[in-house]
Amino acid sequence: MARYVKIAATFFSTTAERGGKESGEIVRRETAERLEALEDLGLDLIVLCEGVEAFGQTPETAEVVGNPGPFLSLYSEHARKMDSWIAASVKLREGDHVYNSLAFIDRQGAIAGVYHKTFLTETELNGGLTPGPGPRVFETEIGRLGGAICFDLNYHPLRMGYKPLRPDILCFASMYHGGLMQQMWAYDCRACFVAALPFIGGGILDPFGRSVEENHCYTQGTPFRAAIGRVNLDRAMVHLDRNRGKFPDILRKYKDEIEISIPANVGPALILSLSDRISAQDVVKEFQLQLLDDYFEESIEANQAARPVDELPKML
Repeated sequence: MARYVKIAATFFSTTAERGGKESGEIVRRETAERLEALEDLGLDLIVLCEGVEAFGQTPETAEVVGNPGPFLSLYSEHARKMDSWIAASVKLREGDHVYNSLAFIDRQGAIAGVYHKTFLTETELNGGLTPGPGPRVFETEIGRLGGAICFDLNYHPLRMGYKPLRPDILCFASMYHGGLMQQMWAYDCRACFVAALPFIGGGILDPFGRSVEENHCYTQGTPFRAAIGRVNLDRAMVHLDRNRGKFPDILRKYKDEIEISIPANVGPALILSLSDRISAQDVVKEFQLQLLDDYFEESIEANQAARPVDELPKML
């Protein structure tokens, strides 16, 4: 059945100086104002930019999940008030280690889980931060949420680590755009991708890496200072091979209850349920469609079986 999630990808800017004496207070105030501007919009998820921890905290002011400081308390207060999940940028301390993190705050203001940045920059490593252990996905009532932060986006092993975890939404908090990498993460993980950045080009991508909503040159002057859009998480991705001949029958039977989206030049299709009585996976089963990843895996196995043993590619 259709599962719509309304999301805000915030646009970050600050008057604070990194490392300045008043920077923490300034960034907290600006973050509170940014969240207050998004009140009463019926949002399910808000993603905040990495700039919050970069400008608002130092390793010495890192917070502890079990004893929330000013930033975690701010996030919890607004999550409760707005009845929304927040993927919140924050430096966190665990024992002797300090991490650049995303804290996933639920609608009741509780910290449901944290993702620690896996691949730190040289500056962060030299500044005393600790790299995180890898991908994390959190099961929530709005979907399976995963995190990535800035430099993480460059690393194929991390992206491939997320793929079998099957996230519905990847929350990307960054001071770096990522360019093509945003689209690659969305497509490879078959997930929606939400980027909160300090410049234009952040926003919400669908599982094909297509823009749903984007922060643009006018965002900073709008009241919300965020790209706001709605995604449907009841989806299935299939290849056109073996499946496309069944699409007319699906559309004739379910008409406006099912959408089949086929972008140019790629090969797969995205099946979306717009109905309250049938899911995309129900359609897959009913019409015996082959899911995209199953199709690719079968192709790998068939090619392996047909290839001379001494010519097996090393990557397989």
